[in-house]
Amino acid sequence: MPHEHTRYTSVISTESATLVSVSDPASERYTAAPAPASLQRVQSFLNTRSTGLPVEPDLLARPASANSWLRTLEWPTTPRLTADDLTSLRELRQSLQAQLEPGRNTSQMATQGDLALHLEKFRWKMTLREGQLALSAEGGGWRQVAGALLGDIFVAQQHELWPRLKACRNPLCSVIFYDSSKNQSRVWHNTLVCGNLINLRASRARRRQEAS
Repeated sequence: MPHEHTRYTSVISTESATLVSVSDPASERYTAAPAPASLQRVQSFLNTRSTGLPVEPDLLARPASANSWLRTLEWPTTPRLTADDLTSLRELRQSLQAQLEPGRNTSQMATQGDLALHLEKFRWKMTLREGQLALSAEGGGWRQVAGALLGDIFVAQQHELWPRLKACRNPLCSVIFYDSSKNQSRVWHNTLVCGNLINLRASRARRRQEAS
């Protein structure tokens, strides 16, 4: 059963104004626990990947599907993405996904270095809007989208929300979900879809080992 989406306002210090949670088809197709408004764009971006059980298509595979996805969310500006833009966005998506994978600590230096290469492609500017500092990336196309996403992550880290965005521990899934539990102990994007399946496989493996 899909999770109920909580709608509320969250102020963030990027060029986007006050954000309100909206419908997110990219994450909803996986019935992933939704992130708050301030991280919704990041979760949605990561869940444009082709993954899940059953496997869903990659929304960044073609300009038509990418631009359709882009229009489902609120952005400071909404560029028209081209095929050239999508290559850079898919590379950024892969780097960010690696940051959230359960085994990310084993290759932390490599993934951080990969992400750092993406950051070098940006020129940042800071402005003052309605008494708040706003950070944004200069340039058009994919840089506008990526700049907004990285700005969201930066603010989420300051408010200690970033660790709550996780990748499902099922390696065949790795859907991105938001862990709202008090002790941040969730590991499955959906217990019925992935948790029960992995636990059943583990139980069968134990029984086979005991029988041998």
